[in-house]
Amino acid sequence: MLYIVIVSVILCLAQGNQNDPHVFPEEGPFVEGWYARLVDEHMQQSYGVLFGRVLNYTDTEYPLTYLGILKSSNSTGSISAKEAYPDLKDISVKLNGTKEVDRNPAFYSPPPANFIWKATQNGYFNVSENQTNFDFTIEEIRLEGKFGKPTFWKSDGTGPEGWLGKLPFLPLHWFVYSPYTFGQYTWTNTSSGETIHGSAFMHQEKNWGEGFPPAWVWTQAVKPGAAVSGSFGVIQFVGYVDIPAHLFGYRNYNKSIELDLRVDNSLLTNSIDGCKGIASFTINSIYYRVVYNVTAPVATLGTCLRGPTAQGFKPVLVESYQATTILKIYKRKSIFQKFSEQDVIDQQTFQISALEFGGRYLCHENPCKQKRNINSSYIYHRILK
Repeated sequence: MLYIVIVSVILCLAQGNQNDPHVFPEEGPFVEGWYARLVDEHMQQSYGVLFGRVLNYTDTEYPLTYLGILKSSNSTGSISAKEAYPDLKDISVKLNGTKEVDRNPAFYSPPPANFIWKATQNGYFNVSENQTNFDFTIEEIRLEGKFGKPTFWKSDGTGPEGWLGKLPFLPLHWFVYSPYTFGQYTWTNTSSGETIHGSAFMHQEKNWGEGFPPAWVWTQAVKPGAAVSGSFGVIQFVGYVDIPAHLFGYRNYNKSIELDLRVDNSLLTNSIDGCKGIASFTINSIYYRVVYNVTAPVATLGTCLRGPTAQGFKPVLVESYQATTILKIYKRKSIFQKFSEQDVIDQQTFQISALEFGGRYLCHENPCKQKRNINSSYIYHRILK
């Protein structure tokens, strides 16, 4: 009986999915942000929605709130981005639609996420048990989506970090809620009257912690029956100690392949060139080898985007929605044999992939050098009002 009471108390203190909102500490730095990317294979288009907030630790010239609507232009063009910086007082984040965020979600949390993030002037993003709906407008651009039940990264509610996510000293967390959710969207330009309606697969993820790392590459791709995503770079401890890190996941739902590789169970070699739009990775574990190559036309990396840092949302990354991903999975029968082509259990090519270079992995000549610090003090003081 006592055991049941203790378990019940624990569940009351920490419940919900890790995709749910976290409690902001009294002092920063602390960031929290969500990202949903849509891939429409039929229309050969991709869209993105990003939103979040930064609690910084000092005065800053960078915005502390952010909302972005992204759209791939065409096979040779950069992402078009509409960005807004809502007043903090106009943002509300509720659990189950009405409840204040008064506790952090549980680490092992199989139940679906259930929250709504709303900016009064721009719209909302609503996640519930069986669907995700959103409707955002920034100036003349509007993006609406109605998506179905999520396909969880893991059935126990954990994400790419696995058990590593429980380590108390990690400066940043990356959680993939659903790599594969199907639904419909509508993109509208109210000025020109152009409207695009289609069906797409949606990838949903979240970050929280102290801020983006000093250098990273992020990749993501999806198509009917399969999904892949990865984060590669360095994480920083005590402000100056860089440690290489990687998180990778692949799902082939038709072949029942579920592969999660991290720093604790695999070794990584890579070749990253942000100037050429190339990111190549070889990941070896005891039984598996992954050869993972993602390339993007340089012309599609021409838009600088903002990422959450300890100082606010800074212009620190470029991203392509027109990358190509080539993936090959090996599985050997014995640790005493070398990997060979006879060990290949799956290989895939994904079009309309996402490839992101950030921080030190940016090309030395990049569009972020020209991007202004958006109205600087005006934005800062406007948010604090």
